[in-house]
Amino acid sequence: MTPECNNDCPICLNKTTRTRNDETNRRLSVNKIRQLIDEASDIGMVGVYWTGGEPLMEYKNLLHLSEYSSKKGLLPTVITNGGLIGAYGNYKKQNQMLLNKAGLFDLDTSQIVKSLKDSGIIRVYFSIDSSHTTLESVYSDVYNVVPTEAVSRAIIAFLDEGYGKKHNLDAIGHQLRVTATSSGLLTKPTNKIVEDVMRKVGLKLKEELSVNASIYKNEKGQVFLRRLNVASLGDAENFDDNILENKKGEKLFDIQCPHFIPREKAYDDGKHHGDLFIDYDGIVYTCGNHAYPVGDVYEESLVSIIDGINNPSNDGNFSLTRNVYHSLLVLSRHTGIKNIAIGEALRMIYSENPELVHNIQTQCGACSSLGHRKDLQQAFLKAFDKHYT
Repeated sequence: MTPECNNDCPICLNKTTRTRNDETNRRLSVNKIRQLIDEASDIGMVGVYWTGGEPLMEYKNLLHLSEYSSKKGLLPTVITNGGLIGAYGNYKKQNQMLLNKAGLFDLDTSQIVKSLKDSGIIRVYFSIDSSHTTLESVYSDVYNVVPTEAVSRAIIAFLDEGYGKKHNLDAIGHQLRVTATSSGLLTKPTNKIVEDVMRKVGLKLKEELSVNASIYKNEKGQVFLRRLNVASLGDAENFDDNILENKKGEKLFDIQCPHFIPREKAYDDGKHHGDLFIDYDGIVYTCGNHAYPVGDVYEESLVSIIDGINNPSNDGNFSLTRNVYHSLLVLSRHTGIKNIAIGEALRMIYSENPELVHNIQTQCGACSSLGHRKDLQQAFLKAFDKHYT
């Protein structure tokens, strides 16, 4: 929705830190977004994610577009750092200019949450971790740049509005989620931040689903926690190796990516489906990490872009990436591969030319390199044709 944000996070995949906010002159207008909602509705998509920047910076447009998408059958999700929703006290004073610009300063947390619910928003992702830095720091007894008090107030308000449930559509799942991105030196402070938020909300660990996924619960409902690793993208490219996830060489071959798993219990009765991420400059990616650029909404419709993935050609700006992504989808159907399609692709490249894989590191960084580097793309397609014709 916007490149503007109340945070300045070095790990932001969406290139929205303060130093980069003016990189593009092209911004998706409300009318363009409505058009995209119409197209998505026509082809049977199930929902829409609002991201940014911080979507609450566009509060009034967020309400309008959420209501519009709901009427079109696309269930809306908002991805937020929570600071503007739960702002109060010193944090609210220090961010008064931003809150006024967003139209939020005169509203309290419960009013904001109720308006979001009334607009049709069905799910909320809170993004909190040790690499988040607020535009104006606020005192916190855990980490002096993360407003855990504000985030906690926001989560409590959503629980009060009944969001602590699991949606009957498997493609939606838990309606309240917390995402914490950290690895290496960032892990310990991130754990403290997450623990502090859960304690202030009054949530206790109910179930550990995996190493990276847990469910927390209180009498009002439950929150799903997902832990992610820091990828070498955005400003994080400048991080030391001891902060990144840091898989290298043959360790890249076991990379797993859920985007390539056909979901048997999904809303479409088992047909493969995935996300399309449309950046504020109109470029379409098949992953929120900007991994695979496959089209431009100013040049093509969503139908045309999807058709270009399903039936890739050798013509156009996005032809090479479309061929790569199509081949990865085909690869994911192969017995025994499925969600390790990315790792298998890198293994195949390594068998052709080990040097190409030598300087790649981290899980999402490796995936992104396959979506952007022509030498890797061409090597993968050559190996794919050789092994899987």
